[in-house]
Amino acid sequence: MMRKQFFLWLVLLCTLTITSCKDDDTIDINDYNKQTILVYMPWSGSAQHKGLYNFFLQNLDSIESGVKAQKGLKNSRLVVFLSKSPTESELYEVGYVNKQITHTPIKTYSGKAYTTAEGIAQIINDTKAAAEALNYALIIGCHGTGWTYKENWKDYPYNAKRYVFSTRQQPTYWEQTRFFGSVDDILNYATDIETLAKGIAQTGTKMQYILFDDCYMANVETAYMLKDVTNFLVGSTSEVMAIGMPYADMWSSLASPTPNYGAIVKKFHDFYSNYRVPSGTIAAIDCREVEALAAVMKDINAKYSLDDSLRDSVQVLDGFKAGIFFDMGDYVKWLCKNKNLRERFNQQLTKTVRHQSHTDTIYSYIYPYEGPKYIPVKTFSGLTISDPTIHVAPLRGIQNTAWWRATH
Repeated sequence: MMRKQFFLWLVLLCTLTITSCKDDDTIDINDYNKQTILVYMPWSGSAQHKGLYNFFLQNLDSIESGVKAQKGLKNSRLVVFLSKSPTESELYEVGYVNKQITHTPIKTYSGKAYTTAEGIAQIINDTKAAAEALNYALIIGCHGTGWTYKENWKDYPYNAKRYVFSTRQQPTYWEQTRFFGSVDDILNYATDIETLAKGIAQTGTKMQYILFDDCYMANVETAYMLKDVTNFLVGSTSEVMAIGMPYADMWSSLASPTPNYGAIVKKFHDFYSNYRVPSGTIAAIDCREVEALAAVMKDINAKYSLDDSLRDSVQVLDGFKAGIFFDMGDYVKWLCKNKNLRERFNQQLTKTVRHQSHTDTIYSYIYPYEGPKYIPVKTFSGLTISDPTIHVAPLRGIQNTAWWRATH
């Protein structure tokens, strides 16, 4: 009898202990913010010029229009980092109260730490502390020169840069793109992709997505550099018009615990197909698949190298005089002679590029005093590669990329 009573007391004690722990530690997932989006807009000009700052303000207005359209932020929170000058930046949260947009200051920053891994990590950690969430996403508005390192552009011939700060009057009748000014004062204000990846990694965060509102960011080298810090990369293979992404149209698909990448791509395409200069490319790239893509590419590179006579046959997706960003699918078509190996590559490319879209022609405005360039898009995979380039700037750094090391 005593043995039976002891057993009953033991069961009761265990039950109470388990119940007590459950009462104290149970977390209701519905009480947690599902997603925080950080809109990151660092300084894009120089000490003398504002760069894209005024366009950033338009972008933020567009985002807030999207918030208003869905009557709030639903299951998301929105934090903005904005540089108002080269050395003055602010972090604030956007809210929606009584049908009005609100801005709540979080922190101010001085200096140019936003160009360093430590500075980027601090901004992300400050965002997480102010707006903790189950998931985080990052929207980056700035210039873009793809995967290339800022040191690659040092001493690059000035006549091939943007004449942002020239005393000569600039032509105003051509549409500007976000390449405008991107290699002026690049050493002082630019951030290498490897630095960005390191900064995110220091926070222990893996983003749902990183959306680049910048030129030339949908390239395999960048996707590979970021594979450990984001699930998806959304960006353009080519130049992005200066006005940037159509945020008001895209916002409901971006601000979601389960982002709708197909809808994001479609909204971009619909907007730029009807823009006054119909030009735009975009892709949603699954960075979790790029390691497998690298494995296939390594097998191809072990057997084949592109004949120089075929370089001009590969679809180029930029306006440089010597191409830097080539369509990856088309490049492999010309490179790989083995049908089975090529099919293996195409299958993995399809897994990697989940959604993509392009206009029939893309617009480039790299050399202002030569006028714009219109590039027919005959084939498009949604991802570029720079292996075939003979351009002096990327040749300085391409073999240092993680992608090159993984595939050669």
